[in-house]
Amino acid sequence: MRITLFGLAAIAIIGAFIAFVGPLFISTDDLRDTLLAQVETATGYRLRVSGPVKVALFPSLDFVAEDIGVAQGGEGEAPEMATAKELRFGLELSALFGGKVKMTEVTLIDPVIALPSGKNAATAGAGEETKPQGETGAALAALKTLSLDKLHIENGRLIMPPSGGAPGKRFEGLMLSASLPSIDAPLAFDASAVVDGKAMRASGSIGDLGRFLDGDAVPVALKISAPATLAEGATLNGIATYKGGSFALSQFTLRAGETALAGSANYKGSLLTLHPLTLNAGGNSLSGSAVADVSGAVPAINAAFTGQALNLDAVLSKQGGASSATGNDRAQQAAWSDARIDFAPLKSVTAKIKLSAGQLTYNGIKIAQANLHATIAGGKLAASLPNFKLYEGAGTLSVNVDASGQIPAQRIRLSLVNFDAYPFLDDAAGFQSIEGTGAISLDLATSGGSQRAMVAGLSGSAKFDFTDGAIRGINIAKTLRSLSTGVLSGWQENAAEKTDFATLGASFKIAKGQAETSDLRLSGPLVRMAGVGHVDLPAQTLKFRVNPQLVASLEGQGGKADLKGLGVPVVISGPWASPSIYPDIEGILQDPVAAYEQLNRLGGGLVSLPGAAGAKSVSGIDDLINNGKIAPDSLKNGAIGGIGQLLGAEAPAEPASPSDTTSQEPASESEAVVAPPKKSKKREARVEPAYKPEEAAAQALQNFFGD
Repeated sequence: MRITLFGLAAIAIIGAFIAFVGPLFISTDDLRDTLLAQVETATGYRLRVSGPVKVALFPSLDFVAEDIGVAQGGEGEAPEMATAKELRFGLELSALFGGKVKMTEVTLIDPVIALPSGKNAATAGAGEETKPQGETGAALAALKTLSLDKLHIENGRLIMPPSGGAPGKRFEGLMLSASLPSIDAPLAFDASAVVDGKAMRASGSIGDLGRFLDGDAVPVALKISAPATLAEGATLNGIATYKGGSFALSQFTLRAGETALAGSANYKGSLLTLHPLTLNAGGNSLSGSAVADVSGAVPAINAAFTGQALNLDAVLSKQGGASSATGNDRAQQAAWSDARIDFAPLKSVTAKIKLSAGQLTYNGIKIAQANLHATIAGGKLAASLPNFKLYEGAGTLSVNVDASGQIPAQRIRLSLVNFDAYPFLDDAAGFQSIEGTGAISLDLATSGGSQRAMVAGLSGSAKFDFTDGAIRGINIAKTLRSLSTGVLSGWQENAAEKTDFATLGASFKIAKGQAETSDLRLSGPLVRMAGVGHVDLPAQTLKFRVNPQLVASLEGQGGKADLKGLGVPVVISGPWASPSIYPDIEGILQDPVAAYEQLNRLGGGLVSLPGAAGAKSVSGIDDLINNGKIAPDSLKNGAIGGIGQLLGAEAPAEPASPSDTTSQEPASESEAVVAPPKKSKKREARVEPAYKPEEAAAQALQNFFGD
């Protein structure tokens, strides 16, 4: 006992001497040089101290140095990777007597830390591999005797390595606090910074650091708050292991709101492997794997995922990305946007991605049997979707984006055949006016960094064809008849109306946002229409000249294309949402006598049936074409004669009483021009065979023109 007491007293005396007398005899420069040498030996990094150094030994060893720098060790003068205005270091002396290293404080004021690029990191790693294994083991053993009350970084700046030719991101205003009470306790940290003007914060822990350094599995946790990017923040939990230069994270779950990523990860050398991997987001579930090689200037990723149904709209809308609006919401969107589209991510990664889904939904469009293949390299994206199914049809799609230059360039090729037009156009663009079986082909190229610029630079070709369908919301015959009373504004839409067609189509040549067509065509029962026109895509305007005709045929597709009939040129011009529609007067004046004679027979209307017996309206057209379809009952008896008058043929004469005959005044010269000739007695005596109403109409109309 006495020996023990004397020993403790001796330690106390020696400690007091060191505390009070030591600073008088120990050279600050010698202490600084010794400390710098020990740091370089232990870490392989060279420490520079250019400012004054202050050392205090009571009640703890406190070291304060100003204007410091850190560079990679070895031969030559490597550039400094970190500098700081001030470094504070505190060490509890009493713990040293127990063989422990207890640091009370490590503080960096205004540090600037530039992380080395992959090449420099690889060089540093190669240098470290040449160190004897004993030194590495000694360093780990030293860490097991370490405890840290506080690690603090105040107002720091962290600069990431350059990526894809762009400078590295900067973490400004970095604040960091960390602590390690003992080697068997969790290492905890809390950090915040500003990145691209957006505030971020992260906190987490590594449980039982000692076991972790021994290669055992320990729990880890991380929490991230980034209001500008992740509205609901993110959390990570898993089991971490570090052994033999390999870091593994198993049974991890990463959650951000309703999105969850789960699986296992392994990082060794420069390869990060994620396998297996499961993603659940917005009601979607995908499984697969990914491998990332981070040895180059930009990471290289190879990934493959599969799933039953993937709704990208549900995912992107929650992340503030592409809108999931459908139907009329998209149809009523404003003019083209001038907002810049960020193509920078294409320069920050090299990737090969495969995605297979039973159904893929994007921007309201539903695609079945989707097998997406995409590659990204050097700022260029090439994506293809071969042999997919869409609304009972089939198609192929390829998209190319080249963002390697100053102005991004884009190209799209699309081919769709035999699809159900109405649901597809409704989902894709909120367009509810066409039904039938459709075919579309696009080959378009453009350049620009905004939606407006891309539309203005659009060039290529487009073609559409629809068969056995109808134009909803409009009755073409009624619209043409209304043109005799004035210029129409808008498309004269009426949800109850419809115009049937056998074929409807056009092809366009597009240059610098201007689309031209010379083969707009529509064929349907009693209706033919051909036209030419121009669409100004940037201005969202159009100008078309069409020639609608009511023809002597009930046939649609397959009917004679050259059948004669009434045709009056019509101009459609103005904003494509609500254009003006009016007769082409210049076209009519090319033959004014014929136009006047025809209009007189029509009673002033462009398409009317005066004198149609049994018709409920003055024109008779309402009874002839009902909701886009030919009404069989309206083809009986007098309606056939009305059609004859419409097309300029002989009309049946009304029987005249003897008194009318004797009192009738001689016709004027002008009236004689337009009066229909009297039927011959031979024709009056002709007995027509019995037909069904539809057959009778067709036969009568054919008789007027002949085959």
